[in-house]
Amino acid sequence: MSPTAPPPAAPPQAGNRLLAGFRAALPRNVVALGVVSFLTDASSDMMMWTVPFYVALLGGGLVWVGLVEGIRESTASLVTVGSGWLSDRLGNRKVLVGLGYGISTLVKPVLALAAAPWQVLALLSLERVGKGIRGAPRDALVAGAVAPEHLGKAFSFHRLMDHAGASVGQVAGVVLALALFPHFRRLAEAGAGVVPADVFRWMYVIAAAPAALAVAAIVLFVRETAAEIKKKVQLDLAAAYDRRFWGLLVALLIFALGNSSDMFLLVRAGQVLGYSVNFTHAERQALAAEWNFPWQLPLMFFVLNVAKMVFTLPGGFLADRLGRTRLLLAGWIIYAGVYFAFGLAAEPWQAWALFAAYGLFYGFTEGVQKAVVADYVRPEVRGAAYGLAYFCEGIAKFPASLLLGIIYAAAGPAWAFGFGGGCAAAACAVLAASPRVLGGRPRDRAV
Repeated sequence: MSPTAPPPAAPPQAGNRLLAGFRAALPRNVVALGVVSFLTDASSDMMMWTVPFYVALLGGGLVWVGLVEGIRESTASLVTVGSGWLSDRLGNRKVLVGLGYGISTLVKPVLALAAAPWQVLALLSLERVGKGIRGAPRDALVAGAVAPEHLGKAFSFHRLMDHAGASVGQVAGVVLALALFPHFRRLAEAGAGVVPADVFRWMYVIAAAPAALAVAAIVLFVRETAAEIKKKVQLDLAAAYDRRFWGLLVALLIFALGNSSDMFLLVRAGQVLGYSVNFTHAERQALAAEWNFPWQLPLMFFVLNVAKMVFTLPGGFLADRLGRTRLLLAGWIIYAGVYFAFGLAAEPWQAWALFAAYGLFYGFTEGVQKAVVADYVRPEVRGAAYGLAYFCEGIAKFPASLLLGIIYAAAGPAWAFGFGGGCAAAACAVLAASPRVLGGRPRDRAV
């Protein structure tokens, strides 16, 4: 009697496949760097929503807000190109990541000492130098920790942790402000000589604590991915990158020109909600005299970050399944629509809804854009590739925020946000055309 053949193995269930995909996409470095981003963004978002009001209380208007935000964001992106190249060349990305986070941590409590808008500009630019130093080597560590088919999920998880930390930070910031404003107002009424800006100063000191924990997490838990950077790279731009990558950079540059600081969305939402946030001289005086805390505005950023969390992981899965370049294109289309709508918004519910829709743009683009960059280049030059991508964003972000601030002050929100939406639409056209016009296809199989 012949032995009975064993039954065929059952195909893996969908739940098991999903779990296996998560495990493959979330090795130690990805999780550790996600925790670092959680803590850092909890720190940053506890305080960054206060910057326009802090600048106003120190005597700056709407153009000053644009100048601070533009130079701040450009500084980070411009420094990143050098740090990405250096991380490829030195073969030690962890040191640069730790240095970058450390600089940002040290600057935050010092911001409390600022007494003029130019000092806020200088300190926040230095804080962004730290971000620029860490950005490209950190992204290269994430990209080097997973297989190519899991890049979208890995970067989306990293952004999920980033947004979760931001949400926690914004709630903590609102709680702190609601606790500190009445206390300091009583002190002012008692003749203690305090002013509304002192509330923000204390918030900056407190915000440094989670940032310090993030630096400790880098030292203790992040490991160098030595296998990916076995040799030091002599960067030859002509040989390292093909025309497809340069076409992608052109699209990123055009989009960044219309991608002004989100602080202007906060200013616009404040207008729609009835706050005086044009920061004219009279409004700045009223802000200093009335101790009026616009508590709804940081809660709008909280709604934005909840939407980011909801859409980020699905965005990563869709990108790996449908094509990362396609999803990036969809995200930019959403951005254009949101910006056009923000310029025309007139009711409070519209501002709340648009912040939620803006989270869909982030979910479709943040982690996905980084994965797209990895798709277009070889692993050994990814650090420099991320640096070049950030550089293109950086040289456009300064004029983006400054121009929007000038247009906003001179012609109003419809023209200002229309400019941003128009740049996004133009970038969509370049991104959609570049694979066909420039020839070839990147390794993302579903362009």
